[in-house]
Amino acid sequence: MKIRLSLFISLLFNIVFLFTCAYIFRDKLLQKFVSMKGDSKIVMFGNSLTAQGKWVELLGRTDVLNSGFPGLCTYHFLGLLQTHVIDRHPEICFVEAGINDITVGVSQEKIQKNYQVILETLLKNNITPVVTLTLFEQNDPFSKAEVIKLNDFLIGYCQQNKIDYLDLNQHLSDSTGLKNEFAIDKTHLNYKAYQIWAREIAQVLTNKSI
Repeated sequence: MKIRLSLFISLLFNIVFLFTCAYIFRDKLLQKFVSMKGDSKIVMFGNSLTAQGKWVELLGRTDVLNSGFPGLCTYHFLGLLQTHVIDRHPEICFVEAGINDITVGVSQEKIQKNYQVILETLLKNNITPVVTLTLFEQNDPFSKAEVIKLNDFLIGYCQQNKIDYLDLNQHLSDSTGLKNEFAIDKTHLNYKAYQIWAREIAQVLTNKSI
């Protein structure tokens, strides 16, 4: 009787453990499934802000691939564009970048040129780009000033070339930068912020019937 009880407790523990692991790592499992499916309609391409988004869960669909890379700058994304976006043949690519360039001191001229090449390359490959304007950090006047310069360029470029863009700063920031209620640190976002981001993405997808 004691042996049966021990086996039952052990089995129950293993089941609970497996379900707990599946829940904790559900986004990684879902992304593995998306990768195995092959080409995705939607690619999220960006730095750690993109990488940390649980996009399959947030958007409620399994045709979205997270191609986010923590710590990378726009010149890194130029090298990754072919293999991690174009070769996946998506209909649409949401691009988010710039804050790492600003942090390490890349000039506005270079950031803007890199961003322009990324967007032009997507268009040439019949992939619809959508720009997520660079997000403000918390309480960093220098960073904010540089973000404003970059976003002014991106808005003008997008308007000129009829490219959609998302302005999350109007929802997530105030006069000092990223609001505490949406931040887990100076730069990165909490789940509440990602829900707002996903809402804006979903609206674009609906408008484009994707």
